[in-house]
Amino acid sequence: MAGLQEAFERVGASLEHHLTASHAAGAALAVTDGEEILGVVVRGMADVASAAPVRPETRFQIGSISKSFAAIVAMQEVDAGRLDLHVSVNGLLPWLGLPEPFGPITMHHLLTHTAGLHTGTEDAPGFAGAMHLLRSYPATSAPGERYHYSNDGYKIVGAVLEAVTGQPIHELLRLRLLGPLGMTASVAAITDEIWTDHATGYEPLLSDRPAQLRHPLVPAPRIVSNTADGSIVSNVVDMCAYARLLLAGGDRPDERGERILSEDGFTRLMARAVDDDDHGRYGYGLWNEDVDGRTWLGHSGGMVGYTALLITVPEEELGCVMLQNGGGDKRPVVGAALAAVRAALAGEPLPEPWAPPAPTAIPDAARFVGTYPGDDGRTLLVDAEEDGLSISVGPVSARLERDPLLARAGETFLVAHPAFERFPLEFRRIGTSVVEAFHGETWFRGERYEGPEPPQPEAEWRRHPGLYRNDDPWNPVLRIVLRKGTLAIMWPTDVGDEEGGELTPLEDGSFAVGDPGLPRRVRFEGDVDGMSAVAVVNGGRWYRSFEP
Repeated sequence: MAGLQEAFERVGASLEHHLTASHAAGAALAVTDGEEILGVVVRGMADVASAAPVRPETRFQIGSISKSFAAIVAMQEVDAGRLDLHVSVNGLLPWLGLPEPFGPITMHHLLTHTAGLHTGTEDAPGFAGAMHLLRSYPATSAPGERYHYSNDGYKIVGAVLEAVTGQPIHELLRLRLLGPLGMTASVAAITDEIWTDHATGYEPLLSDRPAQLRHPLVPAPRIVSNTADGSIVSNVVDMCAYARLLLAGGDRPDERGERILSEDGFTRLMARAVDDDDHGRYGYGLWNEDVDGRTWLGHSGGMVGYTALLITVPEEELGCVMLQNGGGDKRPVVGAALAAVRAALAGEPLPEPWAPPAPTAIPDAARFVGTYPGDDGRTLLVDAEEDGLSISVGPVSARLERDPLLARAGETFLVAHPAFERFPLEFRRIGTSVVEAFHGETWFRGERYEGPEPPQPEAEWRRHPGLYRNDDPWNPVLRIVLRKGTLAIMWPTDVGDEEGGELTPLEDGSFAVGDPGLPRRVRFEGDVDGMSAVAVVNGGRWYRSFEP
């Protein structure tokens, strides 16, 4: 179909634009309808050192998209009468010993991220380490009360499925889904062996500061994993077969043989969905949201050096999957791909290729303009410049940059200057008025600030600020800063990480990150010349470094 050929040429142009604004070496994108792949687009490198290009068959790690595979197997077990989603997981796994201070935690709670459990760290990698930490960090809210994304919760889901079926989770996913769907290039465990036929993952070189597009990429650390929260390795061709399963409502897309999942089982995936702050509604391993009047059903995924996005649009019988060996939001280019294919199939004029805004393009920049005296004696001057903002602190001036792949510019920006790039510049507002800014430990009070004076911090808190490191490949660095009279935790490589923010002191001497009702806990240990030696975050241990 000539229209489709031109549509995918435009999708290719969009993907090229995406790569210039992302922290990735290469990417693959495919669009399918309910019966077959309509087109595949690849750009960039699977491995930079060998100059190996990305191909349609190139395998990537799909991360948390794997959760929906585990959820489908759970629904199969419910259909078979072997699994009850509404009994305590301690009853299903008698050895688990998971604390339940607010009542039974069930598979339903784990599948919907409403168990009150923490997200999890990879400081203790694998299932055994995660379970060891969870026994010491119980839920902080009643099951079902609030949504909080938990990778460790899905690790437990995998363990329950292993106990019910007698099969290792990676073998179970192969037997129940990968094999029946013909996903012959896919595996459900990340092992040393898979790296012989696998894209190399990449991440920015500098781990102690937010990534900027001018920072070089380096190969990411390798991991091994078979847990249900995210261990599938696949390519866009195989993943289109999975997208067709979702478009078919759990039936085999080729209608050869029995359904993969019953109609009731497929309905159950979203039947008890909960509000999700990021995507509308979250069911069992899948989220759905309204995008331009259409329902997107899917999931995103992130691994060390890889990110992925799977979107299906049931009412149009279209699905799109994008895999890349690096970071960068994929929603704009996936949306553009679906729009181009939709127009081609309808015989309508094709939209122009998508391109991100310039990193320096900041909408409504005038609201940030002003003079902000700092509590360290420096003054921050913010001026409008062209379509964005520039700042001056003493003799140093720089442009502010946003993440061009995000739909909203937000109020936290990167500072494009070596003297200031270690920290983002975070603006805060009261109502619609921007009144203050933070850069590391410095509080800049704007001319419009009319809030209270900051409290005097506890003397003990001055022991904690600094940079801490560990061998967690996901988050090797954290920073603790004391600003505006309050301690805060920052994850330098992930500016928007919800695990960051102000620390709230608790009665036992530990701290909550923000709302104490959320399972995010920090405590400090040890003494090195009057300074804390260790920051313990949800059981993971980061050790003080000499770095500023």
